[in-house]
Amino acid sequence: MIEAVVVDRDSQQKLYVQIYDIVKRKIEKGEWNVNSLIPSEDELCRMFSVSKATVRLAITDLVRDGYLKRQQGKGTYVKSSVPHLGMTIRTRFAEDTFGSGVRLERKIVKRTLNETNGESLQYLHDSGPVLHVQCRDTVNGEPVCCEDLYVSSRLVPGIEKANLITQPFFDAIQERALRKIAKVVQSVDVVRAKGDVAEYFGVKEGASAVAVYRIFIDADENTLAFMKLIGKVGKYKVLNEFELVRSK
Repeated sequence: MIEAVVVDRDSQQKLYVQIYDIVKRKIEKGEWNVNSLIPSEDELCRMFSVSKATVRLAITDLVRDGYLKRQQGKGTYVKSSVPHLGMTIRTRFAEDTFGSGVRLERKIVKRTLNETNGESLQYLHDSGPVLHVQCRDTVNGEPVCCEDLYVSSRLVPGIEKANLITQPFFDAIQERALRKIAKVVQSVDVVRAKGDVAEYFGVKEGASAVAVYRIFIDADENTLAFMKLIGKVGKYKVLNEFELVRSK
């Protein structure tokens, strides 16, 4: 007999995330052993008193994070009590000399919530509202980059309330997305600084600048967000930091 487990329906945490955490704890504590068959979808629905769609979201994330494995025609088994390592990527500006005292300060100069249009339409393909945040960044008081972030508020509900001064874009999106970020596609190009960007950098119109484009994609291949960063060429350079982290 499957014992019922209560999930908190009044919590701001999504039901499938609560189920994910409950199942993960059962695996990590050894209640569900490695290579053992877990309850079927129907049994899990009864256990948590939720829909199949909710159960499937939790199971899909547990499979993706290496806790479970599916076997066609047989069911879902416990794969590991330790999650696989994932990879995070962060872009930062640092002195070429890697000297001390480098501190990036971000100022939001524009923050709007509008229907998809213009540049965001090329990447988001979303009919819902899009949060557009425009930032100007300095290092030790010197202008170094301009950032534009476009986020689907339908796929990342609550993003418009995020404090993007103190919280990194990636973390803010990952924390609120209906489906977690599964892939980040990045490209780098050399562009010409124009208009407000050239004026902010204090360079001539058409001066060279580095552009970093990043697209955040979930497991269903939906584009959650698009970021464009234009960096000043000179004393500072863009560094990509790769760090191994646990998946959840």
